[in-house]
Amino acid sequence: MATKTDIDVTKQNNKPAKKVGRKRIEIDYAEVERLAARGLGSTQIARALGVSWSTIDRNRKRSAEFDELIKRGNVRGIAMVTDALLESATGGNVTAQIFYLKNRDGERWQDRTNIAHEHKVSIRDAMEAARARPVPNRYLEAQTIEGKAAEPADSGGSDDDGSLSR
Repeated sequence: MATKTDIDVTKQNNKPAKKVGRKRIEIDYAEVERLAARGLGSTQIARALGVSWSTIDRNRKRSAEFDELIKRGNVRGIAMVTDALLESATGGNVTAQIFYLKNRDGERWQDRTNIAHEHKVSIRDAMEAARARPVPNRYLEAQTIEGKAAEPADSGGSDDDGSLSR
């Protein structure tokens, strides 16, 4: 006859063993590629999927396919924008044409021209040249007109008779 403890042990042995650790988070690979194509980084992709950045990073390290998926999404996004830019430029959008040419053929289509010069400046030579210059007189000498010192242009607003004018 089986005892109660024997029945409990039998039930426990028939159950599948529990896995240790957290439940694995399933990530939609198509959504990851779509988000990467939109230019989102790993942190932004993680937020959009509702997982932590470490989950995305762990999947990148664990699976070369997952890492390649993100890279492929980035390239696909750049290709879509490049196609749209080229279509806009060939359709007559002057701004798109300028942008395209500056980025694809910058040697010929740049706004600035770089002029290289070989003029070297020596601080020692500049200081010696400054010392050799004559120092201007900081105080103006009074000019004399008929033996009297010239008055300043603004004499305080008085007339010839000494009265103030308004």
